[in-house]
Order: sequence, then C-alpha cells, then structure tokens
Amino acid sequence: GDHRDLHLSLRRQRQMCIRDREKVIELNPNIFPMRIALANRYFEEFNYSSALPHFMYVAQNSEDLELKSLALSQIGWMVHDSGDTATSLNYIEEALTISPDSLLAKTYFGIILIQQEETRNEGYEILSLLRTNPILSGDDLEIIEEILSIYEN
Repeated sequence: GDHRDLHLSLRRQRQMCIRDREKVIELNPNIFPMRIALANRYFEEFNYSSALPHFMYVAQNSEDLELKSLALSQIGWMVHDSGDTATSLNYIEEALTISPDSLLAKTYFGIILIQQEETRNEGYEILSLLRTNPILSGDDLEIIEEILSIYEN
C-alpha cells in the first residue's frame, strides 16, 4: 500500500502545484516565464485546451521575443495537431520572423513541411541542417533522425 500512497500524494502535489500556479498567474497575469512553464506542462500532457489560452496570452502580451516565439511555435504545433496545416504554418512562420534562430520553430517548421508532398524537399533540407546543430538535445535529435529516416527514400 505504501508505494501507491506515495504515488498518489506525489500526483496530488503536482496537481496542487498546477492549481497554485494558476492562482499566482490569475493574480499576476504578466509573469510570463511561469505562464510558459505551466502551459508547457499542459502541452506535454496533450492538454491543449488548458495550454492554449496561456500560450495565446504570452504571444499577445509579452515583450520578450524568445518567449513570444516559443508561445507562437507551441500554438502552431497544437493547431497542426488539430489538422489545420495552413494556420499552423502562419503561427510558426511568425515565430521564425520574431526569432529566426529558434530551434523549436525550425524543427516544427521542418516537420510540418516534410509531411506535405509539395513542400517535402524544403522540409527535408531544414531538418537535415538541424540534424548537424550541436545545440540540439539528444531527444530532439532522435525525433529528427526518425522523421528523416521515414522520408529518406
């Protein structure tokens, strides 16, 4: 029993933490980094409906170009996941305009382009270039390698 109780209390702690963060953000709407952290947590759990308003708020209100670009990229990816490629590319292109070196925006851009037949070559080029980027994390590199291998031929 102990193990499960511990697991439960950890989960409750995490939920509590999310609730607390929501409260803090409600009272101080412009704590952008905390808002992004919270939105990213929702995003990682595929809880897009909770993530979206926070990313939108940051995209519309933050002066920090990196955070703004990140928010736009994440919105773009969620929109892409919902099947609207054209709109998702608008968000990601805006993210790249604001922050041309954003690895996240570039990765999403490449993945979305490679999936469409008419932009496959462009997407392939973007991801191939990213593959050689030393700043890329191991996880991201793995994803890019995997996607490239699908379209290699």
